Amino acid sequence: MSGLQAVLFDFDDTILNSFPARVEAARSAARGILAPGLDLDGIMREWAGRPQMEVWREFSGDEEEAQALMDGYWKWYWDDSGVKAPLFPGVRDMLTGLKARGLRLAVVTSKVRLLKDDHRLYGAVVELERVGLSETFDLVVGWEDTAESKPEPGPILFALERLGVTAAEAIMVGDSHVDITAAKRAGVSSVGATWGTVARDLLLDSKPDHLLDSPRDLLSLLS
Repeated sequence: MSGLQAVLFDFDDTILNSFPARVEAARSAARGILAPGLDLDGIMREWAGRPQMEVWREFSGDEEEAQALMDGYWKWYWDDSGVKAPLFPGVRDMLTGLKARGLRLAVVTSKVRLLKDDHRLYGAVVELERVGLSETFDLVVGWEDTAESKPEPGPILFALERLGVTAAEAIMVGDSHVDITAAKRAGVSSVGATWGTVARDLLLDSKPDHLLDSPRDLLSLLS
């Protein structure tokens, strides 16, 4: 791609294989609050790419209950689970190859970037450090950094501004229709990452500019 300067990535289900842990966190949080027969696996698939708090607001009775669900979700995911979500195979090599070409890399996620409570730090930055990628990315944009979340274009536009590149000089790689829609609204070329998608039909319906089945395919696309 001529003139490419930066590659933006979604985080969950694109870089990190975190969906199983997120579903279990949701089930733990919902226990005793939401209806026991609620299909949280299906809900989490359909809402993949959106901030988790939006999911709880949609399915809970009020803001206080939604916050209780969010607190339980965070506690299980960050404190209680012991789950250490892995990178998808081939992601590390892909990122190394992109950096070797002089491209700037950013994470643009609906997960929190970095927050702190009374006893720990949590967020995408913590997970990047755990998998040894904290020095790989030039920028991490999280839920708390912009007034709007994907599929609105704000997070991508924020990343472009911080990186000092135009929409024509960047691409957005994501597993979700939410990522693709945000990219289109921001005027950025979009790449659907099928290797991690949990809602392939929704991803296909969003009509990304490119569709890739493995991380290494991105290196071939950008050659």
